[in-house]
Amino acid sequence: MRKKVDLKESRHELRRRFGLQYNVRKYRLLPRLQKAFVQLNLDQDTQKFILYSMKNPYSAWWCWIRGSLMRYTSRYTADGILNMSRMHVLSTSQWRTILKLAIDEDSKTLLDVGAGDGFVTQSAQPLFSQITATESSLALSWRLQAKGFRSICTGDLKSSPISGEKFDFVSCLNVLDRVDYPLQLLRDLKSSVKQPEGKVVLAVVLPFCPAVMGAGGSRPPKERLPVPGCCDGSKNNSWEDCINALVERVLEPEGFQVEAVSRVPYLSHGDNRRGLYSLDDAILVLSPTADNATNGNDAVAKDDSSSQTKLSDKKDSAAKESSNKTSSSQSFFCEPCE
Repeated sequence: MRKKVDLKESRHELRRRFGLQYNVRKYRLLPRLQKAFVQLNLDQDTQKFILYSMKNPYSAWWCWIRGSLMRYTSRYTADGILNMSRMHVLSTSQWRTILKLAIDEDSKTLLDVGAGDGFVTQSAQPLFSQITATESSLALSWRLQAKGFRSICTGDLKSSPISGEKFDFVSCLNVLDRVDYPLQLLRDLKSSVKQPEGKVVLAVVLPFCPAVMGAGGSRPPKERLPVPGCCDGSKNNSWEDCINALVERVLEPEGFQVEAVSRVPYLSHGDNRRGLYSLDDAILVLSPTADNATNGNDAVAKDDSSSQTKLSDKKDSAAKESSNKTSSSQSFFCEPCE
């Protein structure tokens, strides 16, 4: 049974109640990530999303209809048909903070890849003069168009009508773990952004638990990334371990440099079973580099990180419980682990 909604619940109480994580153990991060870390917090817009979700959950009837539709189509299409894809990643002020945009700056273009129904994209809308959004689901693409976005229904940027266009910013929020070929997706993001001044904004759920959604359920992707996950039995799958591995083993070899990194909860609208669903997200602002090789400074930083990790192991047990608070919320998104 869901707890009674208290619309006066404080931000601290909401964070504790749902295990919403914004803080990190910086001493566990790679030195270059420590410098790039941007602290975000539960702000007013995020609080409004949480309280609205708690007050207006999806009913058991709507959830049953969605489950019935998923026998014949993907979760995304079912959500698009029923308008049940309401999620939250960043507020407008958080977008501005992590991108370091001036308050009156709105002349940039954004490509949002895998934009869902556009609810998450709307928070970035005040910051950009034009937003193009892509979706592989036709139902969700209709939702994007209805919200006024330039909507492109495609699952492959290379063969889409916008394959030759370049954008000031390219965002891809919580899609990398839902595609068969994540490395190709990263390369497509890089080729879509203006270089060298453009930026890629990436959101990834950690620990990394990839699954490709389809009719009747989900399956493992055809390509696996070397990042600790919730399904591999690894003991080194804290948020900090995972972000270090993602950057060191995937993003830097693919030609990206981390400009900023933050930790935020990835929120999904509640239902009759739970007032709010939450996962642990990493937000990265990336710059494309001239080549796909890490430079000498990165190698030095890697060595520093190794020694620093050994010195900081004593601190881990005290911080472990706080770091893993969100694990109980994973069942809604992480279907392969059920």
